Amino acid sequence: MKPFNVAIPTPFLDDEQLNVEGFRPIITYLKANGVESVVISGTTGEQHSMSIEERMQIIDYFNEQDFTGIELIFGVAAMRLKDAQRLVRKLEDSVFDGLLLGFPPYIRPTQHQAVHYAGELLRLTTKEAILYNNPARTGFDLSTESFRELLRRHSNIVGLKDGGDKTRHADIEFPDNFILYAAGDMQADQQVKEGCNGLSSMVGNIYPQEMKSMLHDLCNKGTRYEEYKRLIDEATEQPLIESIKNHYNSLGIGAGICRSPL
Repeated sequence: MKPFNVAIPTPFLDDEQLNVEGFRPIITYLKANGVESVVISGTTGEQHSMSIEERMQIIDYFNEQDFTGIELIFGVAAMRLKDAQRLVRKLEDSVFDGLLLGFPPYIRPTQHQAVHYAGELLRLTTKEAILYNNPARTGFDLSTESFRELLRRHSNIVGLKDGGDKTRHADIEFPDNFILYAAGDMQADQQVKEGCNGLSSMVGNIYPQEMKSMLHDLCNKGTRYEEYKRLIDEATEQPLIESIKNHYNSLGIGAGICRSPL
């Protein structure tokens, strides 16, 4: 997996219908601006506003296209294990290079249940996987013990995107080339200090070259963070997904609207 990816929005029409044709200009724009990896159908992609059938429609669309030269990662998370399994099975024979595996929102599984959920999905795929721990949005926080257990059992886990406390992973011996992703651009300097060597960026939709350079500078102890922080603060003055779509629309790239209530 690439250490820098951009989590892109899902294009919708004005009536909130899915607009799969809108993905191409977004990815073309990012690729032209040096982005080598994108996450489709993640949090920025309003994942949980979409049905499983809509997400499978997105996979079908990408299978029919040629997006050579950019890494494609698909976000997998669902309330029901069976729904997530449908997505993983669909992805196994797809053009996607890997998956971003999130935990079910709202229901707050136990650690044992979460390990079972992730394990059942990981055993269905040969693709590389990034675990996504996002306690602020899901209400669930993957423990260090559960993370160790999943790493031990599943060799295709190549990264962790963690919105929680990253310092607790300091004593883990990660596999070679393992990437600990900063979960978003805010406080990126602190996240790198806590051990992150990758970034899953939202602001990269608006400032792709700058956010990619920021990760490089931070990982190499550069001193320009205040310049990048100004851009991040500017991008996040308004709700970020809305700002991202407004940015693309202003460029003539039809990202469309956000689904209500966003």
